[in-house]
Amino acid sequence: MTQKRQILLIEEDHRERTALSHEIENWGYHVSTAHDAIDAFSKIKTTSFGLIIASCELPGTSGTELLENLRNENEDIKVLFISARPSVEDAVELLKQGALDYFTKPVDQTQLRLFTEKAFFDEEDASQEKHQKTEKTNIVTCDPAIKRLLDLVSQIADSTASVLIQGESGTGKELFARFIHENSKRNRSPFIAVNCAALPETLLESELFGHEKGAFTGAVSRKPGKFELADGGTLLLDEITEMQYHLQSKLLRVLQERMVDRVGGATPVKVDVRVIATTNRDIKEAIEKGDFREDLYYRLNVIPFKIPPLRQRQGDIGLLVRYFVEKYNGIDGRNVKGLTKNAIARLESLPFKGNVREMENIIQRAVLLTQNEFIEAKDLFLDDDLDENTEIGADSNDFPYDIEPGPLKDVEKKLIFHALDKTSGNRTHAAKILGISVRTLRNKLNEYQKNM
Repeated sequence: MTQKRQILLIEEDHRERTALSHEIENWGYHVSTAHDAIDAFSKIKTTSFGLIIASCELPGTSGTELLENLRNENEDIKVLFISARPSVEDAVELLKQGALDYFTKPVDQTQLRLFTEKAFFDEEDASQEKHQKTEKTNIVTCDPAIKRLLDLVSQIADSTASVLIQGESGTGKELFARFIHENSKRNRSPFIAVNCAALPETLLESELFGHEKGAFTGAVSRKPGKFELADGGTLLLDEITEMQYHLQSKLLRVLQERMVDRVGGATPVKVDVRVIATTNRDIKEAIEKGDFREDLYYRLNVIPFKIPPLRQRQGDIGLLVRYFVEKYNGIDGRNVKGLTKNAIARLESLPFKGNVREMENIIQRAVLLTQNEFIEAKDLFLDDDLDENTEIGADSNDFPYDIEPGPLKDVEKKLIFHALDKTSGNRTHAAKILGISVRTLRNKLNEYQKNM
């Protein structure tokens, strides 16, 4: 058993230790257990662990003392702490000393699994881990559907067959296209991307197929098209369903004959190009409407697959958050440690219509604007939480939860009206105090008005 799959769980409570070790083993790891620090160090001397998960409340030692002693044994050791009596001071101190992360009991199993897998993310033999990653193109995921797609594209990468990738905007279609190219024998030749929606028909034709000198006004010299420039490599036709019908027939001929006719050219030019097409539209619906050629669809649809939207990949949210925090820490020279639980919960409640691209923008903004070590929900500056009166960086007052116990709906209503009273009716500030979106607050108030 290699270090990559070895975990040491240090927990005094027998029931918790047994339950958690069984859960982690179900994730595919080999777990050794220890009931205190002495027991733990005896096991560390005989086994090399890839990760240690330790309770902060062990007999005879504190979390910081345990971490210091573990680091004395191995300065590169990865330690994740769990606390039944959490405090911000302890969490900050442990993280400053190099702890991987800090969880509170009861442990969120989904989040713990993501952090556990992240701990093994950078091992050399990444192909045996839960994540899949290439040296050039990172596709960060623990989602079974995405992993199946990665297996598929790895199998077909070396073929010359056309690929059709469907998916909503922001799901990573171009990322998958680059992954295919980089894992193919064509990876030493160009990868060229063309956005079919960004250019009018006349310019797109010239961009794709090239033109001869004098072919049209302004054509002062011969220009090779993207097909010629991508010769030997891969050409990505992004948003293929936006291509004009006239050009679709010319593209079909290129795919069939592997020859390109430049605009104004007398003889065709032979090309060896692997074509990958993407679309965020329902391509069959486009065919029915007469917007897309059915014969071109079948020519492109040799290897089809669809990337699921982020809202169907909840398990990837935590991973992507950490990935983008690390990315923009490096780019912008920041040292943000991560997100609070409230911030993560806020992200998990979003529909993410813009998918991964939307999430990346949110995290980049939060990394730049937060004044804290951990990004809080208010640092996300989401559209639903803002109006024209919202000031970036404004602090919200603490809310006094002095509401008498009662039925949940009654308590909820009292909290909402108390928050509105406290903010003089400002819905944006009241929503921030309550930790909900302005839209949710508005819906609740409409509901109360209907029941009056």
